[in-house]
Amino acid sequence: MLIVAQPSPAFTSDQVIRLTGVSRRRLAYWLERGVVSADVDVARGRGRVRLWSFTNLVEVRVALWLRDRVSLQLLGKVVRALRRRGYKSPLAEVRVAVLEAGRRKLHVVVQGADGAWEEPLSGQLVMELVLPLGRFQEELHEAIEYERRAARAPGKIERKRGRLGSEPVFAGTRVPVAAVQRLHAAGWDAERIIGAYPGLTVEDIEAASRAAADGPARRLRATPQQAAG
Repeated sequence: MLIVAQPSPAFTSDQVIRLTGVSRRRLAYWLERGVVSADVDVARGRGRVRLWSFTNLVEVRVALWLRDRVSLQLLGKVVRALRRRGYKSPLAEVRVAVLEAGRRKLHVVVQGADGAWEEPLSGQLVMELVLPLGRFQEELHEAIEYERRAARAPGKIERKRGRLGSEPVFAGTRVPVAAVQRLHAAGWDAERIIGAYPGLTVEDIEAASRAAADGPARRLRATPQQAAG
């Protein structure tokens, strides 16, 4: 919802035409049809005195944008429907969007105070227009991390041809076992090592220690499946 908070200056019809770009003829027709309105609109002698607020200017500008996309008939119906809901200047008070649904059939939708979008003529809710891309990315990152952890076999060491020069790594990771063995030899405990490599587990650290205890000359035997990997 657009809320205009300022001292409510009064604009003449000539100023409205200059500021918004609407033609005098179109503005008069919209007034007649009730598409837009002026806050002050009184008869005086043979003419009328109209004074427009900033909110009225916004309404005219939105009407111009919509008129380039939908028919005047549809625009008028939308405005009248919103006024029946209590909006004084509906085109300046609600967020408006235009949807295209096959064969260039257009629908005007508005966003309510609860954030939901609906067709003002039927009251039918429509799909969320703005995709929550950030939320989707976060959910996917979480799903990937969950899958990665689920696929891991803590404490298992493997060696695959072509991966990191065929050096032993912890299963499901690209972390060399030798890197952990060096840190362990330097006095790092399991907690500190896991802090440096968050994907590892205590079981991995223990497996690296056992492999180191077997001696530097020990070579891991790769299974046929690992070797073919």
